Amino acid sequence: SPSLSPGAVKVTPGHSPQDLALARAHGLPLLSVIGDDGTLCPPGGGWLQVRPQSDPK
Repeated sequence: SPSLSPGAVKVTPGHSPQDLALARAHGLPLLSVIGDDGTLCPPGGGWLQVRPQSDPK
């Protein structure tokens, strides 16, 4: 309930079976943010698109 907590919740369906079940139960889209070439892609977007996965800056 939004009235109980003002914070955000991290859901990573690609890394957690529990998060995947949560995403599916709530109809959340499963988004890929790392392309086949290892670069970040939309919805990572913007300046992140040209950065390789190995560069965490």
